Amino acid sequence: MAIALITGASSGIGEEFARQLAPAYDLVLVARNTARLGQLRKELSAAYGTRVEVLGADVSSKAGRAPVLARLTARDEPVSLFVNCAGMGYATGASRNPVDDEMYMLEVNATAKIHFSLTAVQAMLARGSGSIINVSSVCGIAPAWVDSLYGTSTAAVLRHTEEMAYSRALRNSDVRIMALCPGDVLTDFNNRAGIPNRTDWGWVDVSVLVRVALADLRKGKTVSIPSARYKLLSFLIRTLPNSWSRLYGFDLGQQHPGIPGPES
Repeated sequence: MAIALITGASSGIGEEFARQLAPAYDLVLVARNTARLGQLRKELSAAYGTRVEVLGADVSSKAGRAPVLARLTARDEPVSLFVNCAGMGYATGASRNPVDDEMYMLEVNATAKIHFSLTAVQAMLARGSGSIINVSSVCGIAPAWVDSLYGTSTAAVLRHTEEMAYSRALRNSDVRIMALCPGDVLTDFNNRAGIPNRTDWGWVDVSVLVRVALADLRKGKTVSIPSARYKLLSFLIRTLPNSWSRLYGFDLGQQHPGIPGPES
């Protein structure tokens, strides 16, 4: 059976990818929370007979990323689908968060994801096939969140994905790469960042998000923006001058202080 490797698989979007891919793939699940991954392994193995490998890793450092990089480049059991999902955020502004915390977020959300993605691209090109989903954000399309480096980090992932997707190397191959740009999704990510989960027009169910993303990957899309509301919002913020974000952008600097922990 083909193998899918998913980072950030202990909760949220990564966990939902694991659930939806389990019937068709053997899985390599990556996160810091190996206890939670162990529980998920038992559940998915019992339900689908899926072979699940648990890989503990802290993606915030080069040394911590080493086990994932080794697994992405393994030749004996190659990864056919890589879901690059581990990420984090803060509910407070970059203007008052400790600088080291902001740099930590850039390391997790941008450096680690691009490190993994480029490694997977080269390994898949050498084999001649494979697919990558890099989880970015609508916030990476334009400055929808201001006083924040979250958009900065997700913009880097989006731009990297597009630059690789449009390259001759990938266009002349059977390797596919796609950026997934969610808006607000009902997951534990929001609770950890101190953002309330409100059931209003803006929130997307995580199962719908993953189902649409996988369908878009099969269609060969380079950027997946699930839900019509976020497709429209993305079109508008791409069209408007970035300076207008002063009028429509969500300013994290106006939120209450407090530094939440990262998504694992």
